Amino acid sequence: MRDLSFSPVILWLGVALALIGTVAFLMWTPGDLLRTADYIGAAVCHRLPDHSFIIDGHQLPLCQRCSGTFPGALTGVLVQWGLWRRRRSTSFPRWFLLIPVVLFAGMWGLDGVNSATSESQIYDLLQPWFPRSAGVGILGYAPQPWLRLLTGALMGMGMSIVLVPAFNQTLWSDGETSRTVRNWHEMAALLVIELGMAALIYLLVPLPSAVGIYGVSLYSALGVLTMFVLLGAMMFCLLLQREGSVAGWRSAAVPLIWGFVFALSLVTVMDVTRLWVTGTIDGVPGL
Repeated sequence: MRDLSFSPVILWLGVALALIGTVAFLMWTPGDLLRTADYIGAAVCHRLPDHSFIIDGHQLPLCQRCSGTFPGALTGVLVQWGLWRRRRSTSFPRWFLLIPVVLFAGMWGLDGVNSATSESQIYDLLQPWFPRSAGVGILGYAPQPWLRLLTGALMGMGMSIVLVPAFNQTLWSDGETSRTVRNWHEMAALLVIELGMAALIYLLVPLPSAVGIYGVSLYSALGVLTMFVLLGAMMFCLLLQREGSVAGWRSAAVPLIWGFVFALSLVTVMDVTRLWVTGTIDGVPGL
């Protein structure tokens, strides 16, 4: 086992950038905490109002499909790391357990294509070649909010199943060769938890509850940030050629801090680009 400590300069530079970036981002995003969550969501999601859930008049930070995807990915990470304590497991599930992951990704993609082809502009373009009733996608059914949320949650579950062992392999020098998801029972348990999360979001939508608004909004924003932080931490280790060199969470703080800097930077760049192109983070003009 090796633990190659990072330079204090790298540590404190990362801390400084993280603090400055957080303060700057909070000051740059006008409004309250919910509006800040909207800006985080806008970095990855179109946020079309008619494709988004509304709780007590407030549009959630992510559209219906993304409201399943990123919270679903975060839920999967929390289950594998927290509930199952697979924080050091570096082996991917056996190949046959990855079949559902591929199927879930396919469902997510196909439902997205069906939804896109039901929109008026694309519908009119395709109608001569694929005649169907108005509002029906190319696969023959009308898009449904619950189906967008469901396929998103399943996609998020698949993302977590791939991301957790990849992250563990990149960081830990004391990693275990055990698998993150070990059998069909665990796959089924994770699926039930993801479906429960999606059902909870769906049930909270019609309720005028501050708990629902803040709970779903902040969990969604946290899901986006978590995916970017983990990706950034992995890139940090790879760029410094320190993969497989971290032996404890204290040492892991350095790549995670830089992962947070990466997340803030990426969200800011994507938001600025979006505002420059469209002038808004609320939907996309013309769609």
